[in-house]
Amino acid sequence: MTGPASPTHATLGELVNAGAQRLQSAAGDARENPRHEARLLMQAAMGLDHGRLVVGSGDPVGQADAARFWDMVGDRARGVPLQLIVGETPFHAVTLHVDEGVFIPRPETELLVEEAVGAARAHLRRQPGDGRPGGVRVLDLCTGTGAVAVAVAVALREEPRVAVAAGDWNPRAVRLARRNAARHAVELDVRRSDLLSAFADLEGRVHVLVSNPPYIAPTEAESLSLEVRLGDPRDALFDPDGGTGFHRRIIDRGRRFLVRGGVLILEVGETQGDEVATVMRQRGYEATRVLPDLAGRNRFVRGTWTKEGTAWTRSS
Repeated sequence: MTGPASPTHATLGELVNAGAQRLQSAAGDARENPRHEARLLMQAAMGLDHGRLVVGSGDPVGQADAARFWDMVGDRARGVPLQLIVGETPFHAVTLHVDEGVFIPRPETELLVEEAVGAARAHLRRQPGDGRPGGVRVLDLCTGTGAVAVAVAVALREEPRVAVAAGDWNPRAVRLARRNAARHAVELDVRRSDLLSAFADLEGRVHVLVSNPPYIAPTEAESLSLEVRLGDPRDALFDPDGGTGFHRRIIDRGRRFLVRGGVLILEVGETQGDEVATVMRQRGYEATRVLPDLAGRNRFVRGTWTKEGTAWTRSS
């Protein structure tokens, strides 16, 4: 794409201004903060940090870099998510690689990390401090980029008694989660798994089970933003059983994997909290409650498995 202001010796500042002007009429959400997004695209196009972009705003930009910037602006203007264009996204205290075909983590899911870390630390306080590895196990299902699992592992990096595992059915997601774990130098046991199917060795040994599963009903597809429709794979978004099918499966089968006192934390759609909490209570979880996200929307459901042994059966 050739930009409207891409002369041979255009400066960084001039290109950012022109890009912001182009994004003001973008098809997606870029028009909400076009200048900020234009800056991020320029940083990605030229490999600059924010400070260098500001200090060098009067520096000329070569034709190849300008062309790359305008290609990015064009993609963003038609609704391609910013994260996919720049190839990464901040999440909690980490920065994650993102890629096509894998769900892009959202800021609201960061509270899932906080809940998981808090639950893991509570279990650690109840255990002897003998330094044994794997004293507390955290398992993240439907991990996608590995966002929750990596962020939990980073937050608990200094605690040798914590082991973190993650699973996803999508082989692209498995590879990406491993790549993000390597990026942050944390140990993460990532497996390709249909929910809990690949984790038989962890039955009765998981202290914290978390998941942000698909929870959008297929009938709601048209209500999604352009960025979501262009950026996220359908199987990471839609639940063919109406929105809570994956939650029900995890609630049922999770009982077989959780230790006594183990905690299950699920992200849900903002209208699904009461339904999922009811299912948890019916399946024997205690201290079940619905938790809000930072915007005050019901977004998480948490329950504790307090029984000895397991109440899970294949007919559940």
